[in-house]
Amino acid sequence: MTDSGAISLNADDSARLEAAVEWFLRMRSGSAGVEELPEFQQWATSDPRNAAAYRQVSSTWASVGEHASAAEIVVARRDALEDARRAGGAVQPHLVSRRRFAAVAAIAATSSLAVGAWFITRREQSYSTGLGERRTLTLEDGSVVTLDARSRVTVRYSSRERQIALKEGQARFDVAKDALRPFRVHARNQTVVALGTQFNVEIVSGTVLVTLLEGHVAVSAASQRGAPAQAPVQIQPGQQLVVSPRHERQILTDIDVNRATAWQTGKMFFDNEPLGAAAERVNRYARQQIIVDPAVADVAVSGIFNTGDSGAFIEGITAYFPVRAEHLGTSEIRLSARR
Repeated sequence: MTDSGAISLNADDSARLEAAVEWFLRMRSGSAGVEELPEFQQWATSDPRNAAAYRQVSSTWASVGEHASAAEIVVARRDALEDARRAGGAVQPHLVSRRRFAAVAAIAATSSLAVGAWFITRREQSYSTGLGERRTLTLEDGSVVTLDARSRVTVRYSSRERQIALKEGQARFDVAKDALRPFRVHARNQTVVALGTQFNVEIVSGTVLVTLLEGHVAVSAASQRGAPAQAPVQIQPGQQLVVSPRHERQILTDIDVNRATAWQTGKMFFDNEPLGAAAERVNRYARQQIIVDPAVADVAVSGIFNTGDSGAFIEGITAYFPVRAEHLGTSEIRLSARR
């Protein structure tokens, strides 16, 4: 151990580096799932040098990137990933060429073996958007968070995990792979755990919606006093997990992911959406806020609207449903049952 707290590897750690490469390829392959995290973390935490070796391989692989021009490095990267894909993510020493592992491990041995400074715990940072504003954030690990209007997240990275809390609104997450630091998104009492993947999380009318666009996620719930613990739920691309304010879960299949993320291009799709929830989404963009009377909050509405065009939304609702609109000054409109 150095004075800075970094861990040094030496020539006797070649087997450890090789194991790190195996794990790196396994976690990087397209078929890797969150269910493999416990086994990986047990290996990584059983010896500090294991984690150091993994970080070394990961950072070196990234630094070689597209700038690698040496033929043997290009081939090693290509062939190692291809072997991992063919093995379905379960990379074993006898399935992947030792020569390829040696090539990648040799790459790892050529760069600095000091680790630790990169993983200093960061203080919590908060990001938000205002009325009608969308914002794209690129986090320090390369992950991208896209915030919908009137949305807020807090971000806290540490050496062990990446923590994001969606406090209100909606966000899309494009997660950079880092198996040493799981990416967790908290929304109300739900926690989404991801590897490298893409998903959308929304809080609307007390309901949490998690839509998987690509990759793998598992969603777990915080324990509720007096209630049995709920097992984590895994969803597949094109599925949406809906968690009600009463913590009831429902998985919707065959979700149109383009519609689920249409807010990024200024569109809102409603398909039998409760009027109260639909109005809450419209209010993220509208200067004239819509107040929905509880008597009509559950009216199911459908349609396609431009974000920020509350006038067209109100016109459509009052034309096709027994709902009337009442202007309350210049800043609010009340929707109630038509008499």
